[in-house]
Amino acid sequence: MFLKRIKKDIFNYFLLISLSIISIFSSCSNAKKVPYFKNIPDSLQHPVTKAQSTYTEPRIQSNDILFVSIQTLDDTRAAGSTVTGGGNGSNDQLIGYTVDRNGYIELPMVGKVKVDGLTTTETKEVLREKASKNYVNPVVNVKFMSMYANVLGDVGRPGRVPLPNEKVSIIDAISLAGDLTISGKRENVLLIREENGEKVFVRLNLNNTDIFKSPYYYLRSGDVVYVEPNKAKARTSTTDTSRDRYIGYVTSIISLGVLIYTVFSK
Repeated sequence: MFLKRIKKDIFNYFLLISLSIISIFSSCSNAKKVPYFKNIPDSLQHPVTKAQSTYTEPRIQSNDILFVSIQTLDDTRAAGSTVTGGGNGSNDQLIGYTVDRNGYIELPMVGKVKVDGLTTTETKEVLREKASKNYVNPVVNVKFMSMYANVLGDVGRPGRVPLPNEKVSIIDAISLAGDLTISGKRENVLLIREENGEKVFVRLNLNNTDIFKSPYYYLRSGDVVYVEPNKAKARTSTTDTSRDRYIGYVTSIISLGVLIYTVFSK
């Protein structure tokens, strides 16, 4: 009888210790996935250098909205977009030119100009050459007005994020969306991009500095960034309340049964 009780006590202690160990390792495993760029040592004697993806200027496409400014020393012959509000330069106060389906924009005193497939730098040169026929030493400025990314999922402020300039990385966009929450899966961020009429899906790992070398590190207008919640967050967010209630009942019954067995078996 005494030996039997000892065996039961050993079994109970072993079960308790096993559950504790599983819980500890599970917590450690989840904690390791939280930091960004965790392959950089905590303590550094010298700076660490990592390669970075080469930035490529985006190409203008149909339906893009461009801010175009042509200025000259002769104020009476200035043309292009102008500030219509208080003059602080925000996109909401600028007049934009939409690239039509054939790839053209039409400017006063310049006419129709094909810009589809060009960068903003190339477009400046094309417009400067054409504007020189009517303007004295024209100064041309061109930039996108319609750039945005959709940042969805487990971030602080999900939704459409306006991109402030052409050179915006996925980290910049996530920062503009309020950063990932503590439950967001940093090691498996999904990027969705349209290329040549097809959807391209790419997985990026924010835990590792190799993300800086990815050709998808810099975003394009219209990109979708999706941050998946971890399993614990997903389980708490389930809409299947009847299943959760059933699981709760079963867990309670099992726990009660284990408690009764432990008490009366001694």
